[in-house]
Amino acid sequence: MFRFSLGTIALASIYSLPLVTHAADIKVEDTIVTASRTEQKTSEVIGDVSVISVEQIQKAGQTTLAELLAMQPGIEMSSNGGVGKSTDIFIRGANSTHTLVLVDGIRISSATTGATAIQHIPLSQIERVEILRGPASSLYGADAIGGVIQIFTKQGQGQPKFNASVGLGTYGTAIGEAGVSGRIGNTSYSLQGGMTHVHGISSVQNKRNTAYNPDADGYRNQNIAARITQHLTENHEIGLNILVTEGRNFYDSGSTVATGRYDYYMDQTLSSYTVHSKNRFTDFWTGTLSIARSIDDLSSYTKRPTSTSESMIKTTQDQFLWQNVLTSKAGTFNLGVERREQEVESNSTTPLRVTERDIQSYLAGWQQRFDQHSVQINLRNDDNSQFGNRTTGNIGYAYQINPQWKATASFGTAFAAPTFNQLYAPSSTIRGITYASNPDLKPEESRNKEIGLLYDNGRDLISATYYHNEVDDLISRTAIGSLQRTVNIDKAVLRGLTLNGRTNLAGFSIKANADFQRPENAANGNLLPRRAKEHGMLAISRSWQNWELGSEIISTSQRYNDAENTVRLSGYTLVNLYSQYRINDDWSLNARINNLFDRKYELAYDYATFGTNLFVSVRYAPSL
Repeated sequence: MFRFSLGTIALASIYSLPLVTHAADIKVEDTIVTASRTEQKTSEVIGDVSVISVEQIQKAGQTTLAELLAMQPGIEMSSNGGVGKSTDIFIRGANSTHTLVLVDGIRISSATTGATAIQHIPLSQIERVEILRGPASSLYGADAIGGVIQIFTKQGQGQPKFNASVGLGTYGTAIGEAGVSGRIGNTSYSLQGGMTHVHGISSVQNKRNTAYNPDADGYRNQNIAARITQHLTENHEIGLNILVTEGRNFYDSGSTVATGRYDYYMDQTLSSYTVHSKNRFTDFWTGTLSIARSIDDLSSYTKRPTSTSESMIKTTQDQFLWQNVLTSKAGTFNLGVERREQEVESNSTTPLRVTERDIQSYLAGWQQRFDQHSVQINLRNDDNSQFGNRTTGNIGYAYQINPQWKATASFGTAFAAPTFNQLYAPSSTIRGITYASNPDLKPEESRNKEIGLLYDNGRDLISATYYHNEVDDLISRTAIGSLQRTVNIDKAVLRGLTLNGRTNLAGFSIKANADFQRPENAANGNLLPRRAKEHGMLAISRSWQNWELGSEIISTSQRYNDAENTVRLSGYTLVNLYSQYRINDDWSLNARINNLFDRKYELAYDYATFGTNLFVSVRYAPSL
């Protein structure tokens, strides 16, 4: 009864507040890039967007990027047993493979799983995150059915300065980072490195599960990012970006009690290397040329009493982009050519039948404002060497009712190509269940329509967005006895209402969001796995003198672990506390307690989550 009441109170609290969008975290002078692939003032954005700022990141403590994302409107997560474990991100109830993750505009996803190993991207390397909810294939191509998460790494500007942070916490958590950034003459630069160590917990908590092993499944990560930009003139620059993050994740596995006692771990490295040239040729024409390579390199190890075996799989993606932005009285035009080449390598004795594919793309966009009316149109063609041509489009419209109120509406299409694993992975049997791929899978295609209403008086913001997204040929697993086979579902319907808000009341800063959604298999009405009908967040903080104290309440209703809706995951409510004490302009002390009331909950069936955990850190970040 207590658990149910706490969740109800958390959601009820959201309704009792003036609701505002997480765009409330966007400052008036900020610009958004992800919503149109061009810089826009926040007041001009038609899409449903959020921003995670550097201030939020610095207060996150031991919170992971995935957990921070799950506090944003429209986003849920699942994780297989703690920090560094396999993690899925769901936007508006869409599959995790429908969430396109970009790092400085570059994909670093796996071509075999179709997702980005976001659990290995450390917050210490991030300056800001932009989230675009809704289909975006007309902007970014395949996979953006649910939305786009774009991560911007730290960049150099202003006077050269050093930064560092170190922190310790429960579950053997230690996080350290240091870097230097700035601009000297015509050269701006940033160099940032970090390390994370977590002793952890046993990832599988069910003792009846053959994979159960009571030892702690730890995680460690080391990462480095470098960025250098040479400003040739006021209008021309060239630059180099590098990100490398290496994670070692221990986990539980095994199909029998005996093999469950083996030690299992993965070494996974995500890396991206980008060279770009940005040139403002005239007052109305700016061109950007970028060449990039990203790598997802995964090695899995099984340590037996007498030997250790290794399996390796690696995705390499070469990416080329030439984008041109033209501004005139007729509007802003965005024209581009993009090419992506994927290659998969492995040491498997039964390799994938196909290991390469190319995607050639052409994109065009137009934005214009007519008095109180704003329009955005995007069109894109993607020619996939496996699946042929797909053309997607989006049209968005906004009407500024008065200086405070704005109404929006949009319609868009999107698609996602099947992953190499879904198509060709060899069959495997785990704990009596056989998992099989399907080379006859078809690409998933979606049609989304949405309407929104936004109120912004400069202090308070209120936002509501209703969406209805129909996905044809959704890829899912279906159980036939002991066989789990990957198939195309005839149709899934993702519909829901997202409410967001922010206000200031009696000296307290209040933020809230709530989602009411039905991500369902249209054939039988079943909820899609690990997605809730309701989830929300309430955050309250107050600052005085050199102190800031805050609390977050995160609440989620029940979910199901399987497509048949037979394995139930209970709803839960978590309460977090954090504080920040600014010692002076350069030094600050931070403390955070997550899961204050030690709530027992699952994000995936049989997998454990952290109980009450504390983290304390000290940060040096000069304000110059």
